[in-house]
Amino acid sequence: MIKLVVFDIDGVITDGTVIVDINGTEQKKINLKDIDAIFELHREQFKLAAITGENTEIVHYFEKRFPWDYFYCGAKKKTEILQEIEQKEQLKPEEICYIGDGKYDVEPLEHAGLGICPADAIDRAKQASNMILQKEGGQGCLWELVQILKDYNSQELPVNYFYQRLEEHENIFKKMATDRKVTDTVMEVAEDICEMFERNGQLFLCGNGGSAADAQHIATEFVSRFYKERPAMNAEALTVNTSTLTAIGNDYSYERVFARQLEAKARKGDMLIAISTSGTSKNVLEALRYARKQGIRTVMLMGDHEVPELQEICDHVVKVPSKITPRIQEAHIFIGHTIAEYVEHKLFGEKL
Repeated sequence: MIKLVVFDIDGVITDGTVIVDINGTEQKKINLKDIDAIFELHREQFKLAAITGENTEIVHYFEKRFPWDYFYCGAKKKTEILQEIEQKEQLKPEEICYIGDGKYDVEPLEHAGLGICPADAIDRAKQASNMILQKEGGQGCLWELVQILKDYNSQELPVNYFYQRLEEHENIFKKMATDRKVTDTVMEVAEDICEMFERNGQLFLCGNGGSAADAQHIATEFVSRFYKERPAMNAEALTVNTSTLTAIGNDYSYERVFARQLEAKARKGDMLIAISTSGTSKNVLEALRYARKQGIRTVMLMGDHEVPELQEICDHVVKVPSKITPRIQEAHIFIGHTIAEYVEHKLFGEKL
């Protein structure tokens, strides 16, 4: 639950415009909706703070204009100030919302439990934020903030459930962004696929349930197109022929449904991307075992689980840093899209 809302001023409460009159006096624009929003948050009993790097006459106008619990001007080390307020109020970072738009706001946006920026914030601030508002700074964006915080704090409204799931999703992607093993492995897979297609190899994909749908989705990005008009690339999901799947399952076993198809279609130098959130699906592991013995490159997309055998049967293992199945699957589609887009660009970006 958010208890404290902390604001940058320029570019958030104002639109960042500075008007200088003939006497050299600076003026700034503020939207009436944003004024109302700050007072509405006060009425809703949020603690309010402002931290700005400026120390001018107009800044002191803002200090007197609003019902702040804390006001800091001429401050560049904003995260240190946030931590001071935390100690005074006995708050945790997850109980703080910070809204900012500039380079000095990046660290506090990352530190606060809920980082929010206006639509026209700099890219680094957007990357550090949990949410990006629809409106620009000084253009009524703070009235958006009012409703977001009310919904975010309400345990009874369905939208609160949405915010919780969104936070899970964001946290996983932020972890992936700083995990060099994940990022490097994904791009190594992409490079391997480029080399394989240049040798006229074929890409196979397999998985169960949602992962079966992901296999079909990713295969289609290669066969049809991603962004560019270009020749089709040879990719196939081993999950689509119901007659084949049911016949192999009936005549042999369900564990063989993918491996048997590889026996018929795959050749040395091809590649198999297996998808399993747990990494333990028996038919997926059987396919990887077969592929490895036949000299077929092997990749596993999975969640954060330990499956020792994978070290022996996989050339690449991409682990999404989560054990939550739907969040893992969301990351798998992102990874699949990234690979498909890169391969298309690398093979055809300069040729067409």
